[in-house]
Amino acid sequence: MTFPEPTSPEPTGHQLPSIAWGGKPAPTPAPGAGPLDWFESRLAEQPDAPAVVDGTLTWSYRELDRAAARIVRALGGRVGRGRLVGVCLERSALLVATAVALARIGAVYLALGARPGAARLESLTEDADIGCLLTDGTTTPPPGWTVAPADAVDGLVVALRGGPANGAPGDAFCAVTTSGSTGKPKIALLPQEALANLVRWTCDRLEIGPGSRVGLFVGTTFDAHLKELWEALSSGATLHVAPEDARGSMAELFQWWRESGLTHCLLPTPLADLAFTQPWPAGLAMRHILVGGDRMRVRPPAQCAAVVHNVYGPAEATVLTTTHRLQPGSDDPNAVVPIGRPLTGYAVFVTDEDGRILPRGHAGEVRIGGAGLALGYLDPQRTAEHFVPAPAGQPYVDRVYRTGDRAVMRADGPLEFLGRIDDQVKISGARIEPAEVEAALETHDSVRRAVVVPYQGTGGGLRLAAFLLLAEGARADRDAVLAAARARVLKQAVPALVRFVDAFPLNANGKVDRALLARQAAPSASTAPGAAATPRAEDTEAFLLVACRRLLDQPDLTPADNFAESGGTSLAVARLIALIESTYPIRVRAAEVMRQPDLAALGALVATRRAESARG
Repeated sequence: MTFPEPTSPEPTGHQLPSIAWGGKPAPTPAPGAGPLDWFESRLAEQPDAPAVVDGTLTWSYRELDRAAARIVRALGGRVGRGRLVGVCLERSALLVATAVALARIGAVYLALGARPGAARLESLTEDADIGCLLTDGTTTPPPGWTVAPADAVDGLVVALRGGPANGAPGDAFCAVTTSGSTGKPKIALLPQEALANLVRWTCDRLEIGPGSRVGLFVGTTFDAHLKELWEALSSGATLHVAPEDARGSMAELFQWWRESGLTHCLLPTPLADLAFTQPWPAGLAMRHILVGGDRMRVRPPAQCAAVVHNVYGPAEATVLTTTHRLQPGSDDPNAVVPIGRPLTGYAVFVTDEDGRILPRGHAGEVRIGGAGLALGYLDPQRTAEHFVPAPAGQPYVDRVYRTGDRAVMRADGPLEFLGRIDDQVKISGARIEPAEVEAALETHDSVRRAVVVPYQGTGGGLRLAAFLLLAEGARADRDAVLAAARARVLKQAVPALVRFVDAFPLNANGKVDRALLARQAAPSASTAPGAAATPRAEDTEAFLLVACRRLLDQPDLTPADNFAESGGTSLAVARLIALIESTYPIRVRAAEVMRQPDLAALGALVATRRAESARG
């Protein structure tokens, strides 16, 4: 698909339509039609070059090839072309080999996260008619499945269920999950051409090739890990698996960058905002940093020599759709950071509710067409609702994806992101439908109805608050209700605040007044940062308790509460560790924080480290 080259706006002041074309596709990184072909070409050219580095383990392209071949043999014909395969693995060399193996079989790779909740896993496998799960043994398959270790592949466990399984469309290469307003996640199917278009662009524009070192950093529930994985394997680069601590500590992140000599990394926006406020390390090999997932608020420091790109794209348009390259020293530091212009092969429109293209400068819905579009969802009805005919009179695309995102196209062409049109929100980088969380909460017998609203927390980002109406005669049990929700939704979607109510407030139209509930959830002046006196740093437990209350927006936390179960996401861990290490001359790892049974134990750990540091 070839689009017209991007053009500059007319100098006459004529109001141009909100249309942006990405131009012709970028060149391929190797011979072949797609990512698997490009990997095979690199394998033939450089079999002994490093392909994956995972801690102390390094696999060459030849060794990765052999590992993938062992997985194909382990599946033994039990997975065929077009079959959806659920992958429940951590970011690892094994995950990378699994992706290659499934691509060779022609099966459809669907990452479900390392340890999805039991109810969520059962729902996904039933709705998607998945008949095979690949795990590391820590995930328990739904009842009725048979489990057998893959003898030829260390650490891999194959879970199967009987009965016929329906296949995905034959041209689906992989699939991704996104939050659904009906209470169940949506599964979008991506064709090889869409992923190929993305990989071509990243390898060309970000100069990824042999000798490059690309980070496998984002979690596997995020579609962006597909970009990281395949751009490295397609180009002959080395894929470096991020240690878990690098996702929860800026000091560990910078150390990983330095020790690995990483040249390319993608950071979720909340973590980038935190990283850009830290003293920037010298001597990094980093050349390009992509930032995406939320509105960018913090600019990179002047000491950052890497090129920073603010990127945007829904999973239904294959990870990235638009990008803006920040120009150090030239951008107005107080101006909104745009999400930029479309990648090659894409067309982007800003339209009104009826699909008519608006003039530039007018806010409307972003609609995306071109080479990066998903085939649609597994559910045909959802596909028809969101993948619609292109705006009238467009000769280069026949269908577009309605994103539900609001944006405005500036007179000179770049897009500025304005937020969501619907109720969908971003929590720690994950797209969340409050309705899905409500449905998960309502599965508990004690809850008659749930209303979930986002609110701005004291910890620096959006949080979710749940207001629950109890069933008749039921007892309020916050922990039990949240435990039921955790089994069904992503951890980022677990509400930080739970309140039991006798009735919901109604607005003038007789609907639940969600705006009022959001105001009630917002921290009061007495709980806002700086409102209450901060304990002296010498009182370690008290200091950490106040810090955790603010970071997690939980003013009632006690030393007996568990950090993770109280809403401690990877971003909250990173912020807590940054606070600890800026207050005390010690190092704490993210895994150590998450392992502590309660906040009292965390305080004891920090106090011990302080004592060790004082003794030298």
